[in-house]
Amino acid sequence: MSSPQSPVYRTPVEQKRHAQDVAKRHRTGMPKLRDMLREKYRKRIIETRTRLTDANRTVQLAELKEFLRTELSEFDKDLELEQNILDELLSDVNEWYALGEQNLETYVESDAPIQQNVLCPVCLIKPLQRQETVYRCECGIQFEHTSNMEQLERKIHQQIASHETKCTQALRFFIEPSTGRLYNMCGSCDYFSSI
Repeated sequence: MSSPQSPVYRTPVEQKRHAQDVAKRHRTGMPKLRDMLREKYRKRIIETRTRLTDANRTVQLAELKEFLRTELSEFDKDLELEQNILDELLSDVNEWYALGEQNLETYVESDAPIQQNVLCPVCLIKPLQRQETVYRCECGIQFEHTSNMEQLERKIHQQIASHETKCTQALRFFIEPSTGRLYNMCGSCDYFSSI
């Protein structure tokens, strides 16, 4: 007779872990309460994390909406400003065209001898009037120049033609208050000269 050997149990790993878990629960006591509290705490953490993430997302969306509203209002202001500038330029062009037509009608209608009129280089609307060496315009400017009307007009046209060979911007005329002389300049190409 042979002596009995201890039996070898071949159990899967899952059965061993389950058996260990059951033994542990039995030893520590009240395993269900601990697991239940652990599960509730885990759910509370998940809910809090979700709530905070959603709150943060709504704050970010609110900031984004405010930023977009600000940008759109500035964009509307830019469009409004652009439209105002365009309207102003069109009204200036229409006014210049109407004045040109009016001047053309006065030239055609008058039977008086043709008088040499030089358009004021500063306002570009009214004609210059000469009294000895002083030129005046109804726009309020006055300057001194020794040339007659014909010579002054020729000098102004020469200055404009000389500037236009180098630059496409309009030449601006102004009166220097300290000297009372007529000057022209261009802010684009730094052209500066006196008449």
